[in-house]
Amino acid sequence: MFNDPMFQSFVMERPIAVMAQMAISRLLRSQTVDEVFAKTSQQQYERKLLFSSLTELMSDVVLGKQPSVNAAYRKLQDRMGVSLNAVYNKLDRVEPRISQALVRHSYQQVSEIRRDLGGNRQNDVPGYRTRILDGNHLSKTEHRLAETRDITAAPLPGKCLAVLDPRFEAIVDYFPIEDGHAQERTAIDALLETVQRNDLWVGDRNFCTLKLLYGIAKSNAAFVIRHHKQLEGVGLGKRKKVGKCATGVVYERTMTLPAYDGRQITVRRIEIELKTPTRDGDRTLVILTNLPPEAADAFKIAEIYRDRWKIETAFQTLTVALNCEVNTLCYPKAALFVFALALVAYNAIAVVQAVIAREHGRLEAERMSHYYMALEISQATDGMLIALPVERWLDLAELPLSDYTSALRDVARGIDLHVYRKTTRGPKKQKPKKKHQKNKVHVSVAKLLALR
Repeated sequence: MFNDPMFQSFVMERPIAVMAQMAISRLLRSQTVDEVFAKTSQQQYERKLLFSSLTELMSDVVLGKQPSVNAAYRKLQDRMGVSLNAVYNKLDRVEPRISQALVRHSYQQVSEIRRDLGGNRQNDVPGYRTRILDGNHLSKTEHRLAETRDITAAPLPGKCLAVLDPRFEAIVDYFPIEDGHAQERTAIDALLETVQRNDLWVGDRNFCTLKLLYGIAKSNAAFVIRHHKQLEGVGLGKRKKVGKCATGVVYERTMTLPAYDGRQITVRRIEIELKTPTRDGDRTLVILTNLPPEAADAFKIAEIYRDRWKIETAFQTLTVALNCEVNTLCYPKAALFVFALALVAYNAIAVVQAVIAREHGRLEAERMSHYYMALEISQATDGMLIALPVERWLDLAELPLSDYTSALRDVARGIDLHVYRKTTRGPKKQKPKKKHQKNKVHVSVAKLLALR
């Protein structure tokens, strides 16, 4: 493959598309995807349509290679061997546990690749694995279900919790929720089953519940979670000023949480008097943690919580750069499966950025735009797979790990990073208040420019 002049021409002209195809081919290898399905499925079964074929079809939609499920099916119809109706029926019945297993499998692959590449970030707190938690609701779908055609209310196909590993910058876990009206907290029981000793869970105030805080502490893990006013504790002693940080003045005190499940714990309460208020108008940020002071001081706690924005950036990438929500898929299981594939695609892009960081430095990798990377993937991959069919990429995907990462680094070495850099802009200007005139519903731009 590497000696093929056609392959080398794509390496020179479309390196991001090449690396992304190499990553996707490894994360979604047909054999391992079918194994994940076989181990996880409880009700769904394979007869004519393999789960790996369904995954390949929908990954084309998620990555923007195809604009819709129907368009993707037309391209792969001969290989699918079933009708479009059968594809939709399969999509509508993908069990959420299978979608979750697919994301977990991709993270295992990413972590192996990242360790072999080396040069990874250090843990935020020595001895602890940081896990950033956040929820996301899927946007409304079209009114295709018979039950929604005569109503104006937006049909919500579900929501989910996602967990990010900031060290590898990849999604660790995914907790799909089929009920669009359900609280994100309904997945806490499932989340607590995954908490391991020496995990460090970071979350917003929506996750400040006694069940979660006590559950994490019971597993000998730690948390850095913003305090919710509904959780009332007892402050011990006066707060002490610690000093100033980048966002304001930091104070600390201890606080005893209300008893829960026959236990009661005391936590550290970090208060930050902000220089500028938050979007919600809050001027004080309160963070609760059970990390011992010798592990992380108040400044470190504030810094760890501030890094929570990384998972929000990941969600923004899924929305802007990837087709994570297909509004024609109205059934919750189908919508949640597509979102899971978008998380897998995000992990593939994380592999690409990791390779670039290894070859060109972390700063250059952080300046890469996910939008321009995804744009090249969607524009170049279809033609690339015509010249170099999918079957030829399987050899690259099945290389020994060290050979595979070496091949990725060879491709990354010649990238012109300028093409993919983020566009920087100055501070936003305040918009002037618009005037409404009843007798002027439109204006001539040419006249306005002449007056200028």
